[in-house]
Amino acid sequence: MAASFAAVKTIFAWLPLRDIIEPPHQQFDAMLARQIALHITIRTFHVPKRRVVELQQRSREAVNRALRTIDERLDSPEFASIYRLIQTRAREFFGQKMTDARNAA
Repeated sequence: MAASFAAVKTIFAWLPLRDIIEPPHQQFDAMLARQIALHITIRTFHVPKRRVVELQQRSREAVNRALRTIDERLDSPEFASIYRLIQTRAREFFGQKMTDARNAA
């Protein structure tokens, strides 16, 4: 999840990470950023939805709604392009963390 949130932060640079993780009410860009991070966590890294629900302390319906929202937005070529950029960065961050962990061991 950390890689997903870090990657989203690179695009939503004006948002503090805490607002992406826990968006303030009516801050729609922060809500979208969190939805993207959850979508990447589940769809790209294959973290079970149940685990994401537990870690994020969200309802299953809220997580499912986030997934549906991003799935629908991916129909837009412009959104899909930015999403793929965030997804690539998340994979890179994850790979770097794994490399760092192996080197530290």
